[in-house]
Amino acid sequence: MKSSCYLFSWIVSLACSPSCLFLLAEAQEQAPSTTPVARPILEYKSNHLHVRTDLEQDEAEALYARLEKTVQFAARYWGRDSRGQIECYVVDDLDNWSDKELPHKLSRVIIFGIGGATVPNAVGTGNRTRNMPIVFASSRPGIAEHEVIHAYCIQTFGTGGPEWYKEGMAEIASRGSTRASGMRCSREQLASLRTGKRTTISEILAVGDTATRLAAELNSMAKDPEHRGRHVSLKAWKQHHADHVAQARDEYLRSWAFCYMLLHNPNYAKRFRAVRTLLLSEQPGTFDSCFDAVRDEIDFEYEFLLDHVAVGYRVDLCRWDWQTRFRPLEGHHSHRTLVEAARGFQASGLEVVAGQRYNCEAEGQWSTGAGCETTDADGREDDASRLVGVVMNAFKLGEPFLLGTNSSFVAPMDGRLHLRCNDAWNELSDNEGHIVVKLCLD
Repeated sequence: MKSSCYLFSWIVSLACSPSCLFLLAEAQEQAPSTTPVARPILEYKSNHLHVRTDLEQDEAEALYARLEKTVQFAARYWGRDSRGQIECYVVDDLDNWSDKELPHKLSRVIIFGIGGATVPNAVGTGNRTRNMPIVFASSRPGIAEHEVIHAYCIQTFGTGGPEWYKEGMAEIASRGSTRASGMRCSREQLASLRTGKRTTISEILAVGDTATRLAAELNSMAKDPEHRGRHVSLKAWKQHHADHVAQARDEYLRSWAFCYMLLHNPNYAKRFRAVRTLLLSEQPGTFDSCFDAVRDEIDFEYEFLLDHVAVGYRVDLCRWDWQTRFRPLEGHHSHRTLVEAARGFQASGLEVVAGQRYNCEAEGQWSTGAGCETTDADGREDDASRLVGVVMNAFKLGEPFLLGTNSSFVAPMDGRLHLRCNDAWNELSDNEGHIVVKLCLD
């Protein structure tokens, strides 16, 4: 086995902060020997997996079942069965493992400092050599699942794709965030997405330098004469390594959010799925060539997601209607449109003119969830369930404004009118009902 890390990676929901990881590593090296009797290493095998772990039996069996589901997800999504077994070492307590039981000299640093990695393993000779990578992972939830996606892609396709795609899709598999569940992540991660440094899609597509630097540093550890013939000690893990982990973890959080949007937003899901194997092939310009025609829409919707993301935020319900045709009103004509309660802003089809006053009549009933009273477009006293409008021009939004059963508004700018039921962006799925809105010139 080569000593270099091929596709080392980590999951963004690591329980400890990078500085804590460093301090814990030091503490473990210096602590007195009071370790309890080591737990046995359990093994589980199938056609797709060979898992070794020191978890208790019930936890080990649950882990094994989750990893089987992860491989099945990968096979369904990318349309190919895994080529051979994926070998996994899932570690709950490093004290339970001897160096002989962890067949890579960077195993301890990878598991304790990073959380997980997928390292190369050349099998066969000559032209028949294949890379059958080995997974090393902490037992923290999601880490092994994340790494198994990397191992599956490398075994089956020979590559995991560009960094943003590789890490974003691995995170999707490990988190269990489906279209119906909406987005799932910690409070800290939500805060990072909403209020942290905004990263453009161009910057997301270019990630990889941080991972390359950390991989080079791990290689240097492995080649250090001090570690010749034995595993690299946890004392080799320094603060700057942890800093790189933190930076890459932040990059991959954004890659996950971007991949989640493309995978589950009906505006892009079909196209994203159609090019899944092309993205794995790492052909230059694949994303640009496939999504150039809708790049402005993607940029807008990703920024909108970052502005409103919360646990349960559903990109399918919050999607924007790009295909609707908009027309201005003329003379005494009126325009009718239906607005669903369980959606975000919906295209009205009306193009408004700055400074022009419009009258709005709304009929129908809706509610914002189980236990909530049914209302008309006037909503409740706190303006929940109220009809809300916003104008968009050249992918820029004006300020939203309140409407109702009988109301009027002055268009704040030229643009396209969108309407919605006023509710929290991550609580749309249990809304019911719709109203019909009639719009006319004042």
